[in-house]
Amino acid sequence: MPDTSEKEEQETESRDETDEVDEEPTKTDDEEKNKGTSKKQKEKSKKKKDKSKKGKETSEKGQDKSKIPKGALFIFAYEFCERFNFYGLSAIQTMFLFRELDFDESTSVKIYHGVEVIAYLMPILGAILADTWLGKFRAIVYLSIVYACGNIVLAIGSIPNQLIIMRAVSLVGLFTLSVGTGGIKPCVSSFGGDQFSDEQEEMRHQFFSAFYFAINSGSLISTALTPVLREDVTCFGGTSCFPLAYLVTNSIYIIGFILFIIGKTFYVRKPAEGSVLVSFCSCIGHAVYRRATVKKDEKRENCLDYADDKYDKSLIKDIKCVLSILYMYIPLPLFWALWEQQGSRWVLQGSKMDGEIQGHFIQPDQMILLNPFLILILIPILNWVIYPLLGRLNLLHTPLQRMTLGGLLVACSYIIAAFISFKIESDAPAIPPEGKSEMVIVNNSPCTLKMESPEKHTLEEYSTASLNVPLKKVSKWRFAPTGCNTTITAEKDFKSSETFNTMMVALDGEDLVIQVTNDSRQKLKSGNPRIRLLFSIDYKFTEDEEAFFMVRGRNNIQIFPDKMTRSQKVGMTEYYSMKPGEYELFLPVSETDHEEDPIEKMKLKQGGSTIVFFYRKKSKHISVVKTMETVKANSLHILWQIPQYVVLTTGEAMFSITGLDFSYSQAPTSLKAVIQAIWQSTTAIGNLLVVLLSEIRFKKQSHELIMFSLLMTLSMGAFAILAYFYKYVETKKESKS
Repeated sequence: MPDTSEKEEQETESRDETDEVDEEPTKTDDEEKNKGTSKKQKEKSKKKKDKSKKGKETSEKGQDKSKIPKGALFIFAYEFCERFNFYGLSAIQTMFLFRELDFDESTSVKIYHGVEVIAYLMPILGAILADTWLGKFRAIVYLSIVYACGNIVLAIGSIPNQLIIMRAVSLVGLFTLSVGTGGIKPCVSSFGGDQFSDEQEEMRHQFFSAFYFAINSGSLISTALTPVLREDVTCFGGTSCFPLAYLVTNSIYIIGFILFIIGKTFYVRKPAEGSVLVSFCSCIGHAVYRRATVKKDEKRENCLDYADDKYDKSLIKDIKCVLSILYMYIPLPLFWALWEQQGSRWVLQGSKMDGEIQGHFIQPDQMILLNPFLILILIPILNWVIYPLLGRLNLLHTPLQRMTLGGLLVACSYIIAAFISFKIESDAPAIPPEGKSEMVIVNNSPCTLKMESPEKHTLEEYSTASLNVPLKKVSKWRFAPTGCNTTITAEKDFKSSETFNTMMVALDGEDLVIQVTNDSRQKLKSGNPRIRLLFSIDYKFTEDEEAFFMVRGRNNIQIFPDKMTRSQKVGMTEYYSMKPGEYELFLPVSETDHEEDPIEKMKLKQGGSTIVFFYRKKSKHISVVKTMETVKANSLHILWQIPQYVVLTTGEAMFSITGLDFSYSQAPTSLKAVIQAIWQSTTAIGNLLVVLLSEIRFKKQSHELIMFSLLMTLSMGAFAILAYFYKYVETKKESKS
């Protein structure tokens, strides 16, 4: 159908031809005047013709149609920045909730997936808002402002403060930005497509390829960068810097938003014309209403047929077709429930594993990079190698069969993850029997100690022992030394109020000293190792000076002897959190200076807790240093997660990508957009399932992972039955003229 300029051109040509036919040989002054007017019209018509011809090569904004519209470039830049921000936030979100906001694992998972629910429900509302009222440009601008505000609030909430304030501010920021990012999701891509005319179809395809490249490149870069920013940089006196990570992602997003606004003059902006999704829902609602209100003698074959008094029969027929496809969507939410947990439960699993490679450390939230990376590799392998090979063997030749296998692979990935969690759980410290408390005894002396009470036991010099004693009851401890320069027996009464305790028996001059402190077998949420010092040395700590032990390495730590009575040479320290790595321990010689040579070199691994006890007497030429691991360091390497990521991503490529193509090909042309909207909403339902299933309490995470695997397997069994009875809609081919 010709556009307005072409219509004007045709009308002008028609008028010109009429003028030429009506001309007479005899010309009056008025005719001469008309002739002049006719010439002007011809010149004007010629200009319009030239302009019309040029219009085939220029866009509505005066751009060359042989080149990508300038507006599309600004949209491309905005999408890259927005996805950089979103995936960067998502990568570290679980660690932020778990470590900084101090939520437990279950609550952290619920909040993570609650945010995802909003982010994947908002596309439907965002699309309706843009198509029905605001138009795409204004919808993007308004929702982007909401998005930016959420980012800023989250960054403010991550600054160390009272925990209740941090939680409140951060959660408001998270849920606000989820509204913004979800709302703009359907608008940006379609707004980019609007920049191209009908003659630029091939160029539009190229733009969307670049558009999805922007999405994946933004995801890859930010997912690699933000875990490093939050872990390897320290700020506000902490051991990490989440505010820096949020500041960087937020800054990138704001730059993208500014670029989007700058491109305003170049955009093709189409007015709101109404939403197909609204018509889809209205038709179904009207049919249900009429079925409940019409007379019984007006029965119809199908419920949707009741809407024929208001809606076109072709729309009703298309809706019936869509509803038949939706039966196949039954397992989709469960698929997304499993797939989305790579950003929550799998990250938490990785935080309990060893990430060291040649002195460098892989962060648990960096492992998510494997998914987009593997997708890029697997898609061509499946399409060009695996599927053709299986086709020759007459296997998996239909989309639904491929989807069934893909779903089963996702279930298998959770079995692999469960085995890894089982190994992690087997390394956890044993809990004392009910009503008992574990007491670890450290003999930090050159004496052999004969323990006479509460049990009879012998501790060799510089050795350790462990026994269970009654909890919340007074125990009498008695040690008799032999083989050293004292024979004085040491006694102490102690009431155990904690599950774990540590006792040190040390020699101070000619006296045995007994000191007891509470202990813990919990790993730090940060995954960092801990160190505690038990000592008997020559240096005397006094009340009027703050001398300390110096630990030098990846980060320098000053360890103060708090668990002691000043002034003494024997004491304990609290546990101190360290970055994993190699360290040297230096003894003090004054309040500010330390010995030149370290007393001990040690390597601290992720997740471990270590007690270092040492006896140092220069006068006796004795210097003994021992270490004891109270919590076993993470022994299983994080690279063991690779198999579960490979299997999950393979299943994703076979299930999700094939399912999207299946939905698009089977949906009627008028409702393809509706199918895409419903497809997006299944992700929201999947995240909601995770939140609901998290209410089921399991003692071990491995059991929870097995539950998800079994649910997915059962779901795929039901899906296979539905697939068997599904009748494919054949694509109609136009006959050649």
